[in-house]
Amino acid sequence: MRKTVKVSNITCANCAKSIEGHFNKTYDDINARVNVSASSVVFSYDENKYSEDFLYDELLDLGYYGVKTDEAQKKAIRKDRIDLLVGIIFSIPLLLTMLAHLGNVELPNILMNGYFQWIITTPVLFFAGRRFFVGAYHSIKAKNLGMDALVVIGTTSAYIYSIYETISGSGHNLFFETTAVIITMVLIGNYFENRIKEKTSQTLTGLISLGSKQATVIKDGIEVLTNIDDVKVGDIVIIKGNEKVPIDGIIVEGKTYVDESMLTGESMPVLKEVGSEVVGSSMNILETIKIRVTKVGSETVLAKIIQTVEETALIKPEAQRIADKISGFFVPIVILISVVVFLIYLLIVKTTFADALMPAIAILVVSCPCALGLATPTSISVSSGMAFKKGILYKGGEFFETANKITAIAFDKTGTLTKGIPVITNYIGDEKYLKYTASLEKHSNHPISNAFSDYYKGDYFKVLDYETLIGYGIKGKIDNKDVFVVSISYLEENNIKNPYNDYEKYLKEGKTIFFTVINNSVFNMIAISDELKETSYELVEKLKARNITPYMITGDQELTARYIANKLGIKHVYAKVLPHEKANIIKDIQTKEDFVAFVGDGINDAPALKMADLGFAIGTGSDIAIDTSDVTLMQDDMMSVLYAIDLSKATLKNIYLNFFWAFIYNIAMIPLAAFGIFSPTIAGIGMAFSSLMVVLNALSLKRWKISK
Repeated sequence: MRKTVKVSNITCANCAKSIEGHFNKTYDDINARVNVSASSVVFSYDENKYSEDFLYDELLDLGYYGVKTDEAQKKAIRKDRIDLLVGIIFSIPLLLTMLAHLGNVELPNILMNGYFQWIITTPVLFFAGRRFFVGAYHSIKAKNLGMDALVVIGTTSAYIYSIYETISGSGHNLFFETTAVIITMVLIGNYFENRIKEKTSQTLTGLISLGSKQATVIKDGIEVLTNIDDVKVGDIVIIKGNEKVPIDGIIVEGKTYVDESMLTGESMPVLKEVGSEVVGSSMNILETIKIRVTKVGSETVLAKIIQTVEETALIKPEAQRIADKISGFFVPIVILISVVVFLIYLLIVKTTFADALMPAIAILVVSCPCALGLATPTSISVSSGMAFKKGILYKGGEFFETANKITAIAFDKTGTLTKGIPVITNYIGDEKYLKYTASLEKHSNHPISNAFSDYYKGDYFKVLDYETLIGYGIKGKIDNKDVFVVSISYLEENNIKNPYNDYEKYLKEGKTIFFTVINNSVFNMIAISDELKETSYELVEKLKARNITPYMITGDQELTARYIANKLGIKHVYAKVLPHEKANIIKDIQTKEDFVAFVGDGINDAPALKMADLGFAIGTGSDIAIDTSDVTLMQDDMMSVLYAIDLSKATLKNIYLNFFWAFIYNIAMIPLAAFGIFSPTIAGIGMAFSSLMVVLNALSLKRWKISK
């Protein structure tokens, strides 16, 4: 069982380590992975042993609040606002005391009174800031110190020292305002960070909202509105015009047009009739249909797409894995630096206790491990959202690191570089004999027969004694005449004279040639071709401009394969390849190229997709495509390949920029704090907005455009 749980108080990589460490070490049959940017945990577990309530209870024991409903999410946001409001209201008077310390500003005596400051600081620290104490407690319990521990140690130190000064009667070195303002500034930063992080996960939220909550099931001849979770495989569901298709199934009655743009990006409605598959979340835009349910729950296409998008956000490139290790000992080192600086000021520089305390607190507060944890997931969340709008699903965990290593891409021809739909391009002969050809082809179930039904719109002859001539064509009787639609091989082997001597010209153009033979005489010649996609030309050109070598793999004859490859500008061609041989071809290419990608239709190309260093599956979100590829392209636009590669490169650069900011921030700010360049209050502002900068940089990806 797979379950995604929204958690309201996940803030950084240390939170992720605490949660993952607890579940993965305590329970062998529960796997937990945290998506920091979406503040969620993806669980995989045995539903026969554990319930959802168990997961929520375990999270709560760790100090993390799982959100079960949209209303609970809204409640959590309201709680954040209340905490923030309390912090702001009680911090404003204390901010005024900071002005009094900086200059000759006259303030009411009560504001400068230590006991009054103590009273108004307390609710800020222990009510508005209670989340930091809870988080620090659980991080200490899990031996995994994070941002919460730094905030608690810094603010509590200033608070306790100020209480001592107040009770002792001195009242000259009060730092209540430091405590309150730091808590408030971190809350402000967290609030805006959470709101902005919501934008990075809008794609997943939008996908989830596509799913239907109910379906109209026919039970004993009666239409019953049923919760989608209660619908079973084999149920008959009725879908009226302008209703959303609630679940995956096959049409058993009716004919309509379905808008699948939500999933495939294809704007044109698709004709669906008896036997056609329909996908949950698409829109039935015309007539009432009945479907037999084929997939439910996590097996539906939409559920698998949601799972893929979630998995993408959990990707951890090598840089992030290194950052996670650094964050593990980051906080203890910061605490050690803070203590050392405090002792240096107190024992060597011989300042007052208060003057030594301030830079020590500033070091604790200014340091922020959160930015390190957010560097990867925020960028990938934004990137995957952009890709999904283009009909691209990232899946492979290494894709973002390895896309810039691609030196060669091998393409399956049929259905990938070509449209996969045979069409008649040339008809040579008397038009009246086309009726014979079409009448015979009407009885064939070969894909080529569809080309005749599209080309010929007249009426048909009655055909008797229909037979398939394996490897040659078809035959039958029409008006007591023996009629054949056959290849050139049949003519040559049966010594039938061919009046069309220019047939080789069409073969060189990559076309398949058929002849209509009536009573041993040839009356027409038909050239059929699987036309290249327009975007295939552009893609090959762009790849070569990026020094990526294109290869083509096809089952066609050498002559046909070379002609098509030359049209596209592809020099390296493997012809007469059987489907099961493609993986070996990829292996051969890998001996010549450093890093090889493969683009196929995701069904019969599964072994090759697995063998390649990177696999691109072109399909409509089919199970095999999603399961075997690193990237699933849900549209037939071949330029999606280039978009996926270039966007992943831009994403990796964005991630590295995030890491650069996170490291430079800490490297620069900790020494400045140690030298007393700024106060703990300013440090609190820096800490609050350091993570915000990472998230904003990730959102800047939305301005990215593919280079020409």
